[in-house]
Amino acid sequence: MKVRIARLCTHDDPVPCESTRQQTEEYTPFMDDITTTRPAGARRADAQRNRQLLLDVTIDLILHAGGEPSRDAIAERAGVGIGTLYRHFPDRQALLDAVARHALEKSISAGEAILQGVSDGVDSLRQYMHAALDNGIGVVNIIHPLLEKRDWPDLRARAAALLEALVARAVRDGKLLRSDVSERDIVFATIRFSRPLAVGLPASEERAIAHRHLDYFIDGLCCAKERS
Repeated sequence: MKVRIARLCTHDDPVPCESTRQQTEEYTPFMDDITTTRPAGARRADAQRNRQLLLDVTIDLILHAGGEPSRDAIAERAGVGIGTLYRHFPDRQALLDAVARHALEKSISAGEAILQGVSDGVDSLRQYMHAALDNGIGVVNIIHPLLEKRDWPDLRARAAALLEALVARAVRDGKLLRSDVSERDIVFATIRFSRPLAVGLPASEERAIAHRHLDYFIDGLCCAKERS
């Protein structure tokens, strides 16, 4: 059985619709999280997986295109119906805010785990920056101008504590020779490495270049002499 969902083209769609007429889209319920024949717990798990998948896919598309993707492109890449996307994120701001929080949360959580599990200060800083890059932290900078809400106090507090601890440990270990490096330096450098080059390279090649340049950056901090 197919369910038909009608929607109107709006300014939320970054790719102009062919016309302003009402468009009707089809999707198959068994691909969505609305299936009612399964136990409630399984449906909730499916819905959560779909939400995480949609966020991960959106991050990948933003980093690939260097801007906001269409909702149709997100649903198609995720392999779900357009109704699932609208059910989880009913408007543009709901989606963009969730994407930013998702990237920040994953990056911060990875950093906190690294801080607990890696004893070497420079290695922990290096691993955190690589993890943030892989978790799509660059999307926060790309979509920042589009966000109506641009502050997340809970995540900001966690990120500040994490970065302070990472930088302090790296300096204390004596391997980070630039004692003037700050948490802001690490944040902005990570963002720079995370942004797409937009020169038509395959995503995997862009990511490999970013990781290599990130290592150059950390290595430079460990051997550069401070200027007077």
